[in-house]
Amino acid sequence: MTSRNYTGILVIGLIYLFAIFLRQPLSYVLNLSILPLSLLCLILGILFFNVIKFSEKTLEGRDFIKKDILQLAIILLGLKISFTQLTSVSIQSIVIIIVTISLILLAYFALSKLWPAQKELSKLLAIGTSICGVTAIMASSSVLKSKDYEVGLAVLVVILWGSLAVFIYPVFIEWYFISDLAKGVFLGIGIHDTSQVLAAAMVHSDLYLNNKVLEVATITKLLRNLFLVLLIPTLVILKNKGNNDNPKNSPLMKSIINSVPLFVLGFITLIFFRSMIDTFYLNSEIWGNIFKVSEKITTILFGLALTALGASINIKKIFNQSYTPLLIGMVYSLVTFFSVCILIFILGLNI
Repeated sequence: MTSRNYTGILVIGLIYLFAIFLRQPLSYVLNLSILPLSLLCLILGILFFNVIKFSEKTLEGRDFIKKDILQLAIILLGLKISFTQLTSVSIQSIVIIIVTISLILLAYFALSKLWPAQKELSKLLAIGTSICGVTAIMASSSVLKSKDYEVGLAVLVVILWGSLAVFIYPVFIEWYFISDLAKGVFLGIGIHDTSQVLAAAMVHSDLYLNNKVLEVATITKLLRNLFLVLLIPTLVILKNKGNNDNPKNSPLMKSIINSVPLFVLGFITLIFFRSMIDTFYLNSEIWGNIFKVSEKITTILFGLALTALGASINIKKIFNQSYTPLLIGMVYSLVTFFSVCILIFILGLNI
């Protein structure tokens, strides 16, 4: 890697540090509890690299972070997910998650027919809304080979609707639901990104002095995040299935094995590793500290990757887009909202 490559990495790193520095005072100025760091990284990346012109060689460092560092972050994400998390969640929550994902999938097929030009963007929005927000979009985009501006738009739209929910849902659940279980499940499934779920749950906790909803929402969201385990291999299978229409090509399974990215294998391996540790060393202080450090490193790497993603987006292409992405995101959010509300009552969680 040349010195210019390192310059690009340094520039992205400095923008990320600037985002961290700017987050607290900007949240205060905007009268927000806390501004999502992911949104700030994305916006600053867009602004700096659209205002300042860098040479092609310098941009190689940016692209290295956007691709290789992102894949490393996805691998380490596996250490945050454990199959043992399933034991503390009710079967009703799993049913609600599966049904909601299925309904969003149906909505995706309908919207793809309505707006065929936005099919790839709609796919990313469906993934982000149904699984775990920005993380799911970033992880799946590496498999789908999505265009930078599509990924950027998807992230912006998911953050926008999720941020709106952070302000509305804490008050809504206190008015609409009776049980803490129903309130927590609604927040854990009804809001897209993990940070937004926790933000909404903490706002509710501060408003109504109730930590139970925060606990339920956190566990439910962690369960929902587990579906990322199924998402990435499924996307790999679907992406390569079409390559087997030609009899000259290798069988489907061989094609899948040969085309599974190494970072996907690393991701799955670390999930199994974390699950084994949680099973046999549940109360280990050493492993607990290791996982905390790993989580902080993962957050930093995702922050750098989001900054690099923003730096790769041509702002002119964003403004040339219609209002369609916002509408698509709104449809997915409404599908999630109504399905979770109805299913909570059908399954008897609001008692």
